[in-house]
Amino acid sequence: MQKTWQVLIGNRGYMGLSFVLFALGMLLGVMYTEQFQQLIQTALEQLKDLAEQVKAKDDPKYTSWFIFWNNFRAALIMLLVGSLFGVWTMMMLVVNGLIVGAVIAMTSGQMTVSVFDMVVFGLLPHGIFELPAIFIASAFGIKLGRVLLWPLQDKTRWQSYLFVWREIARISWVLVLLLVVAAAVEGMITPQLLETFTG
Repeated sequence: MQKTWQVLIGNRGYMGLSFVLFALGMLLGVMYTEQFQQLIQTALEQLKDLAEQVKAKDDPKYTSWFIFWNNFRAALIMLLVGSLFGVWTMMMLVVNGLIVGAVIAMTSGQMTVSVFDMVVFGLLPHGIFELPAIFIASAFGIKLGRVLLWPLQDKTRWQSYLFVWREIARISWVLVLLLVVAAAVEGMITPQLLETFTG
């Protein structure tokens, strides 16, 4: 537990960079919503397809598993593409932030109590677990790419690359735990919150 915490603290700079890139994407999405309409529409259609798959089952446990698997896969991709010098991981952070920012901008003009409740009860409960998981995965993806360009002190590129993967192995349980909790909340608790407070 202590070593896991030390690894996370030791890589807080990479996690901070992940947050900044996501926030930058959100800012671009808010400022240039119209210019990214096609990208936003494509992303929303994909989300709609996923939502329809889940709705067809009408089973909270299946919903939670489905959400976990999709988020786990996204986090894994963030890690793996980091090996391509971190570029794709950083781009994915910006693009995801851009989509979120654009959606916020599109709904801000229609901001009502119901929209506020959707954010508070529909997004925040699972988002406080899901976003940190994405930032952690992205941070180590970026670090994988960085050490291939600039190895760690007193280590070769290959030694540095393996060292980062050992760090990932050490913190992997935190990543999985955050995604499990986020999926459970989104699949089992969020629908109840929305029904109670926005229904």
